[in-house]
Amino acid sequence: MMKRTLIMALLICSAVNSLAGSREKEPVEPFDRGVGTSSTVFIPKGTIGTGVNFSYTTYDLGNAADDTGYSMLFGILNGLKGNVYTFGLAPHVSYFIGNNLSVGARFDYDRSSVDLGNANLSISEDMGFSIADYHTLSQTYAGSLTLRYYMSIADSKRFAIFAEMRASGSYGESKSWKVDGEDRFGTFATTVKGALTFVPGISIFAQDNVAVEVAIGILGIDYKRTEQIRNQVERSVMQQSGANFRINPLSIEIGTAFYFYTGPHSKKARKNNGVK
Repeated sequence: MMKRTLIMALLICSAVNSLAGSREKEPVEPFDRGVGTSSTVFIPKGTIGTGVNFSYTTYDLGNAADDTGYSMLFGILNGLKGNVYTFGLAPHVSYFIGNNLSVGARFDYDRSSVDLGNANLSISEDMGFSIADYHTLSQTYAGSLTLRYYMSIADSKRFAIFAEMRASGSYGESKSWKVDGEDRFGTFATTVKGALTFVPGISIFAQDNVAVEVAIGILGIDYKRTEQIRNQVERSVMQQSGANFRINPLSIEIGTAFYFYTGPHSKKARKNNGVK
């Protein structure tokens, strides 16, 4: 009985060892998501890119003759009379240190103004308030260093998505005031801000060296410090820092970019090489 048990144990161990050896000899295939890689050169090394983003918006509310005032938010806001405008300008330049990879710089200027003659907020029949003769004006200057990488869509020479990292710093000034009879009450504020932002987008070449680009910031780490002086007497400071991952519709950028090819990709070099 003992002899049979020993023989059975030896046979089981031999079978396990042979099975393990066969598994070790089988080649291990690497995990593949099926995405593959692309060697498409969307924008070649040595290219210089430049462009500008521009935005302008204006509103004129309730200023027609005998106008009772514009209403918004299902009548919660009513009796609106005033003017609003925003203006933004952002020139930028970049140099491609590698195929599809560029470093660059940009400057942003934004200005906005609100002149509110009247506004009524009605929460309920017994609760509400009104604002009259309120004004605000703000402007911001910002500079940024950028690192951008392009990825062609389906090996296309016209369409690509890009990912951009943007390190920026800004300085802004704003003032708001309210007129009450002959008196004026107001607040002046200065704001300093630093941010590191991830900005994805899409680039579409309408011609060989002209592209339309759309981008939107979705990820950021920032620090902001605002100092206020009220009625030229009272002073207060607010500091804010944090990280976020969200889509901000107000950060959508639409602009035109121009690319100038240098080296072997320039028109002169292509002509000398017999390339049209």
